[in-house]
Amino acid sequence: MKSRVVERFKFEAAHAVIINGQAEEIHGHTFRLEVAVEGPLENGYVIDFLELRAIVEGILGKLDHRNLNSLFENPTTENLALWIAEKVQEKLPTGVKLQRIVLWEGDENGVEFEF
Repeated sequence: MKSRVVERFKFEAAHAVIINGQAEEIHGHTFRLEVAVEGPLENGYVIDFLELRAIVEGILGKLDHRNLNSLFENPTTENLALWIAEKVQEKLPTGVKLQRIVLWEGDENGVEFEF
């Protein structure tokens, strides 16, 4: 049996994605993030919701209300999701692993990675 914990978050940020060597006009989004982690049930839980929330919110604090071009060479939603995933995985306790991350750029466009 696999056990997963899922948390949802949102943050606001601006970016100008570079497509075919051309930067778009800078524009903003409400990004919505879903993080799923998996691990063994110990004492009835995989990871405390509050612990996972603190980990992810600490990472998103570096992105919220920022111009993402000042942080990333090309701040595509895919690049953001992979960066967030790497940072989350680094901070998870032993035995808990990142299983999936979904990052929505607004209401209609999103990317999903499974690990």
